[in-house]
Amino acid sequence: MIARSLKFPLRTNFLSFRKRAKVHSTQHFLIYSLAATHTRCAVVVPKKVSKLATTRNWLKRLTYNTLYPLIKDKNLDCVMLFKPLPLKKTLNLNQEFAHELTHALNNL
Repeated sequence: MIARSLKFPLRTNFLSFRKRAKVHSTQHFLIYSLAATHTRCAVVVPKKVSKLATTRNWLKRLTYNTLYPLIKDKNLDCVMLFKPLPLKKTLNLNQEFAHELTHALNNL
C-alpha cells in the first residue's frame, strides 16, 4: 500500500480534475491522468465489479502496487476507475491487470 500523502484526494478535487484530465480506456478500467508537480494516484472500484468488499479491496491493493511504481517518476495525478464488469479473484487476473496497466501507462 502507498502512503496517504501519495493518494489523490477524490472527494474534494475529482470533478475539476476530471474536466482537465486526459482519459485512457482499457478493457477493465478508465485512466484519468494530468501532469502535476508530484505523483499522486487513486483507485475506484464500484460495487458492480464485486459485491464483496474483500474483493474490491484486493483489487485496489493490487492496482496500487502495480500502478504506483510505474508512475512514480512521471509527475502525474492519476485516477483509475474500474469499469462495472463482474470480476472474481484469480491468479490470472493479477497477470492480466499488470500487463494491461503497463501497456496503458506506456501510452501516456
